[in-house]
Amino acid sequence: MGESTSSTDGQGGRERIAQFIIEHEAALRRRIGAEVRGAPGVDADDVFSTTLRRVDYAAAKGSFSMRSAPEAWGFVAKVVRRAVQRHRRRAARLAEAVAALATSPREAVDESPDHEDRLELAFIMQELEATRPQDAELIRHRLRGRRWREVSRDMGVSEEALRQRWSALMARLRSRRREAPEERRAAG
Repeated sequence: MGESTSSTDGQGGRERIAQFIIEHEAALRRRIGAEVRGAPGVDADDVFSTTLRRVDYAAAKGSFSMRSAPEAWGFVAKVVRRAVQRHRRRAARLAEAVAALATSPREAVDESPDHEDRLELAFIMQELEATRPQDAELIRHRLRGRRWREVSRDMGVSEEALRQRWSALMARLRSRRREAPEERRAAG
C-alpha cells in the first residue's frame, strides 16, 4: 500500500507537504528563529522562503514523500539546518567583501590596495547611481542589514524580484573584481 502511494502520489505529495507546512507554519518559523538567532546577516524570512522552495522541490521531484508528521518534521528540520548553514556562509562572504572594501582612515592615507578597493566601490556606486539607481538603493539597504521584506516594501518590488536582482548584481560585481587585477596589470 505504501509503495502505490509513493508512486502515484506525485502532485498529491506536494499538496500534503504544503498543507503540513501551512498547518505548522508558526512552529516552523519559531524553529528557524531559534536556528538563526545570533547569526548576523541571516534573515529568518529568507531561511523560511528557502526552506519552502526546497521542500516543495523535493516533493515535486519525488525525493521526499510525506508518510507521517514525524517524518515530515525530520525532513523539514534537515532542510532548515542546511538552509541556515547556506545563509550563514552567504552572510559571512558578504561581510568579508564589505570588510575588504572598507578601510580605516590610516590606510586611506597610506594609499594601500584596500584604499584602491574603496575607491573602486565608490566609483561603482557613482556609476550605479547614474545608470542603475535601483541597484545602488538595493546595495545600500542590504549593507544596512535590512530584511528582504522591508526592502521590498520600501522599493515597491517583490522579494523574489529583489533576490534575483541581488544575485545578478553580485555576479556582475564579482566578475568586475576578477577582471580588475588583469586590467591593472595590462595598464601597468
